[in-house]
Amino acid sequence: MIEDEIQTLLYRFDRLSTKTVTPTRCLILSLLSYFIDGIQYRELKAALKISDGKLISNLNQLKTMGYITKTAVKIDKKTIDVYTLTEKGKKELNKIIEWTKAIETITNKET
Repeated sequence: MIEDEIQTLLYRFDRLSTKTVTPTRCLILSLLSYFIDGIQYRELKAALKISDGKLISNLNQLKTMGYITKTAVKIDKKTIDVYTLTEKGKKELNKIIEWTKAIETITNKET
């Protein structure tokens, strides 16, 4: 029944962090889930094609929420920041995925 599916969608939305559900933050979490060993700042910047300020702001917010970690790695006398997804971040990403699946289910219903 469509009403039950809408209630499920609303329930799942209430469980999401509104600070997380932005296109940029969802993309960051998704990329970090794909690159399980982490991804460098410059790789994130190149993939997302956004400004340094916007990327840093989003990374800092995700880090503050405990969804990602930042590790400084030394390579050839250079220090490179590598970002990884935490368990808490994986759980939040899974909530987002379930929510989008619920949206898909509702929008694909024949009326």
